[in-house]
Amino acid sequence: MEISEELTQKHKALLYPTVRVRTGSAGGSGTIIYSNLKPGSEDEYETYVLTNEHVVDNNIKVEKQWNNLLQCDLKKDVLTECDVEVFSFEYQSWESGYGAHKADIVCYDKNMDLALLKVKAIKPFSHVARLFPKGEHKKRLRMFQNLYAVGCGMGHPPLATQGNLTGFSDIIDNYPYWLSSAATIYGNSGGAVFLADTYEFIGIPSRIAVNIGGFSADAITHLSYFIPIISVYKFFDDQVFTFIYDPSYTSEQCAEMRKKRREQRERMMAVEMSKEEVEKE
Repeated sequence: MEISEELTQKHKALLYPTVRVRTGSAGGSGTIIYSNLKPGSEDEYETYVLTNEHVVDNNIKVEKQWNNLLQCDLKKDVLTECDVEVFSFEYQSWESGYGAHKADIVCYDKNMDLALLKVKAIKPFSHVARLFPKGEHKKRLRMFQNLYAVGCGMGHPPLATQGNLTGFSDIIDNYPYWLSSAATIYGNSGGAVFLADTYEFIGIPSRIAVNIGGFSADAITHLSYFIPIISVYKFFDDQVFTFIYDPSYTSEQCAEMRKKRREQRERMMAVEMSKEEVEKE
C-alpha cells in the first residue's frame, strides 16, 4: 500500500517531536521545540523540550543556601536532571525503541505549570514542533477546529488522539486554559496539542476533568484542559528564553540578560536589607 504524503507529514510533525519525560518515580510527556546550532559552533547543537512543571516537580527542591553578597541565607533552587526518551520508529508508526538523554531543568514556573528542559546531547534532533505564531490566536483560532493531542498517555510511547477546539474561557488558578475534546489521560501531561490542518503547536495538555461521585473519581478524558500558546510565549519572555521563537535573539544574549537580571535583583535586595538594618538602629 502506498503511504500518502499527508500521513508521512503527520508522523514527522506531530508524532516524532513528542518525547517521554522521566524523573525516577514519576514522569509524563514533553515536546522538542528547539534544536539549533549553538552560537559560534559548527557542530554542537542546543535542544530544548517543553513540558509541565508538575511532570518534573519531583526533581525540583528549594533549599536555603548562604549568600556571600547579602550575608544571609536565601532560598535557592536545587534542580536534578531528568531523562528525556526520544523514540525511534520503523515503517513510520512501528515503535522500535528509544534513546534516553539526560536533560537539565533550566527554568520553570510552578503557578503556570510550565518547565523547560535542555537536553545534554549536542547532536541535532531532526523533528521539532512548529509553534503557532505569537499574537495570531484571535485571528485564526476558532471553536470546532480539528486538533490532535499527542503524548505518552499511561507511560505509553507517543500516541495521538483527535478532537475539536471547544473553548477559550476557562481560568484555573488565575491562568487561562483552553479546552479540547481530544481524549487525554494521565501521562499526556507535558505533551502537545496541534492544529490538524497546519500541524502547528498551540498548547500543552495539563489537566482533565474529573467527576467525583461517592468514593470514586472518574476521569472525563474528552474534556481536556491545555495550557494555551499565549501562556507559552509569556513563559519564554518572563524566563528570558526569547531566542526559542525569535531568531533575532541568540541563546548567549538571553543568558547574559538573565544574568544581569539576577544581579540586579541581588543588588536591590542588598539595598532593602541595608535600609531595614538602619531602621532597626
